[in-house]
Amino acid sequence: MMEPKNLLKRRVLRDDVAEYLMESILKGELNPGDKIIESKLARELSISQGAVREAIRDLIAQGVLETEPYKGTRIRTLSKEQLNDYYDVRTEIEALAVRWSIIKHQSKYLDLNFLKSCVDSMKYCVDNNDSKNMRKHDMAFHLAIVQAAHSESLEKAWNSLGNYYWTYIAVYYDHAASLLQAQVVKHRTMYDAIATADINAYANCVRGHYFDTNQLFPEKGNN
Repeated sequence: MMEPKNLLKRRVLRDDVAEYLMESILKGELNPGDKIIESKLARELSISQGAVREAIRDLIAQGVLETEPYKGTRIRTLSKEQLNDYYDVRTEIEALAVRWSIIKHQSKYLDLNFLKSCVDSMKYCVDNNDSKNMRKHDMAFHLAIVQAAHSESLEKAWNSLGNYYWTYIAVYYDHAASLLQAQVVKHRTMYDAIATADINAYANCVRGHYFDTNQLFPEKGNN
């Protein structure tokens, strides 16, 4: 249960509210299926309901929240098929981003030092049992790759997938924690592929780096 606090300190922009909700999800204060009550959240943050309403609308558009008539708004839950579909789409976007950044822009916008620091930070977090911040460095790594394509449309497509939420889903299931060390190794392999401008190797790496949905949903089957 989130304690009532003026955490936003008069910052009422919709992005602030959305960021607060995402932080609550990553901290485990909000879980898939939990209801979001607009008026309650506005009181907790000491802000207008209008700012909360706009943030909720944005997060629904990104697929983080879902709403149903007479049932209200909740943190979205995912089926195995939905997560597989997400993986497929994100794979294609990121593979294309690497191809464009290397071929179209001659790696002009690729920051290899930043990518390496992300992987190093991921390892540090895993070694220190900090899955929350590990996931933040993970997403920073992938966002930097997409941004290196220097395409506003491609980045918008990637952002529309609600990446932070879907990443959270992977670590929401306890049995996924044991796989985090392997994720560091896979990201280092992806970094090596980019550093050597091996586009095909990166495409193969990114396709294989997602969590196996059979492990994430061992009892959910195809529900």
